[in-house]
Amino acid sequence: MERITEDEAKHYLKLDPKKDFLNSMKRAVAYTLTKDDKWDVVTYYGESWEDPTDNVTRPHYVYILVNPGVPGVCKIGYTRTTIYERCRQINSATGVIEPWYPVYSIKCPSGPLLEGEVHKHLEAQGFRVNDKREGFHISVKDSINVIELFAKKYNNIPEKSLHLQSNDNINDNSY
Repeated sequence: MERITEDEAKHYLKLDPKKDFLNSMKRAVAYTLTKDDKWDVVTYYGESWEDPTDNVTRPHYVYILVNPGVPGVCKIGYTRTTIYERCRQINSATGVIEPWYPVYSIKCPSGPLLEGEVHKHLEAQGFRVNDKREGFHISVKDSINVIELFAKKYNNIPEKSLHLQSNDNINDNSY
């Protein structure tokens, strides 16, 4: 977690741990320290999206997940939480035999719109596994290219918040 100045804090969303401590702390990416009469006051902040009018809002993320039990398929979705929290939610379902792993996400102002355009494009190309699911027969590399192509429409400059290999056994050839 990064310590930021009060001026830098204007570009983040202030979290309120009094309302929901666990969820607030999961989203915390930065904090400030200010002096009170006798104490240092810690204020926590989460990631944000700044629109052209400098309005700070909670970001959305369009992500790619892979699963060793479903080779050659990328799950492409969006979330307003962290990609790790979304993975935890998906993997906690009773029907999930092998876990999904995050391999990519991009921060954007409108996850549902970006995800919808990506899904529509991939479905038109014949990549969709099931019309009621978010799975596509496509490589991770090609998925990233498609997402970034459409993200330019919503993001002035695509800002990658995460681009990782979460497992050394995961590579573009196996998924």
